[in-house]
Amino acid sequence: MKRLRLAAVLSILLAAAPSGSAGETDRDPFAIDLATALKLADLDNTKVALAREKIAEAEARLLQARTLLLPDLSAGASYHRHEGPLQETNGNVLDVDRSSRFAGLGAGAVGAGDVQIAGVGLKVDLAEAFYAPLAARQRADSARAESDAVRNRVLFETAAAWYELLRARGALQIAGEAHENAKALADATNSFAETGQGLESDSERAAVEALVRERDTEVARENLALASIRLAALLRIDPATRLSPVGSADARSEWVDLSEDVAVLTDLALKSRPELAGSDAELAATWRDLERHRYSPLIPKLAVGASTGGFGGDNDASPGSGDQRTDVSAALYWQIHGLGLGQHAGVREKSSLWKQAKITRSDVEITVAAEVAAAFASARSRDARIAIGRDAIARARRSYELNRSRVFENQGLPIEVLQAIQSLVSARTLYLDSVIDYNLAQIQLYTALGQPVSSAEAAAENRAPTPSEAAEETPSGVADPSQPAETAPSSESAGSRAKRFGFFGRNR
Repeated sequence: MKRLRLAAVLSILLAAAPSGSAGETDRDPFAIDLATALKLADLDNTKVALAREKIAEAEARLLQARTLLLPDLSAGASYHRHEGPLQETNGNVLDVDRSSRFAGLGAGAVGAGDVQIAGVGLKVDLAEAFYAPLAARQRADSARAESDAVRNRVLFETAAAWYELLRARGALQIAGEAHENAKALADATNSFAETGQGLESDSERAAVEALVRERDTEVARENLALASIRLAALLRIDPATRLSPVGSADARSEWVDLSEDVAVLTDLALKSRPELAGSDAELAATWRDLERHRYSPLIPKLAVGASTGGFGGDNDASPGSGDQRTDVSAALYWQIHGLGLGQHAGVREKSSLWKQAKITRSDVEITVAAEVAAAFASARSRDARIAIGRDAIARARRSYELNRSRVFENQGLPIEVLQAIQSLVSARTLYLDSVIDYNLAQIQLYTALGQPVSSAEAAAENRAPTPSEAAEETPSGVADPSQPAETAPSSESAGSRAKRFGFFGRNR
């Protein structure tokens, strides 16, 4: 299994890796798009694997519950030897020397009594035999629902980690450009100071700014490495593997139509969330447990045994040759535990567990509604912040260009560009964070509705923007606009996905 997993991971990563010679591939990071990250997470995440094993455990318990009415089979041999006094039923004490042996279906045949270990034996509480499979089936359903919930959370965590990697790469690009601009400013102010056209204090101030921007670049480089490690850990690949996100930091992902009423989305979530399905199943299971304890005194217990085999006995240590022996016994009885007090306590315990499950279910419902409302509010707010960030970039870049023009035309000093550089960095960071945060809110809302973030849908959503969309969404660009946009493979159009999901997948 490990070899199969390794082969699958390598095939996916190599398919996404940049082309080049062997030496180049060793140095270059692995390129990974969102769809590939989701495929890897779904393939071999430990949380998902553990949840699936819990399904296997629950199904095994269901099978065990369904076998309660099936008898046990026992076969073997036994030997019994007694030497000394025994008391008869009338009170007389006899000195007895005897031995016996038994071999066949069952074991432990002694004298005239029943075979101690029945060859075919069944001892069952009929109430348990009826209610236990019903409860176990509900708990198996609960385990399946919990597995779906875990998978949804893991896919969301993976998507979030991938977007954080994309954010870190964009932040490094911004920090790198800011460092280059600050170095150019430091050189210019130093030249002005040396010729007497500027102040030495301005030169030192610009030099400090260059050092600060260099430090910011190193921090951004560290954040990129940490984001890569976090994503690699989720994907269960070597943390030393450097991952590079394939995708544009400017691309918006539209998973849910924000024009929909939040009440409609909440209603959908209450019908679709696996956490609620799991809570419903657990509630039903605890109710079955309560019913079993309530009706247990009215439903009998059954004990049946049958044995056959060779039996021999004698009045000395040698049991003799013997003959075939067959024993059959059956009993049907009713039982009340602890003079009824134990029975009552058991009912109270199961009743409390049922009420706890009911409260938990209500709490899950409230939590689901709150998660939908919170994610919806975040997506709406972050949608508005994108426009603010776009406008801030345009104004900051305009300020930067105007200040540079003044310096080139000898109408100002280079130090006047410093604030424009700082404003441009802040604006570009604001826009980058706004887009990434919006995409995270969209995926969080989509997950809150009970929908798994699939790799096919991610490929469609994470497509490269068209030229018109790029012009609208990226007035300045977070990345260098002269560089070609990285694209993610698309296996399904956003339009067809919108038809499948109704108000999901609206494209702007």
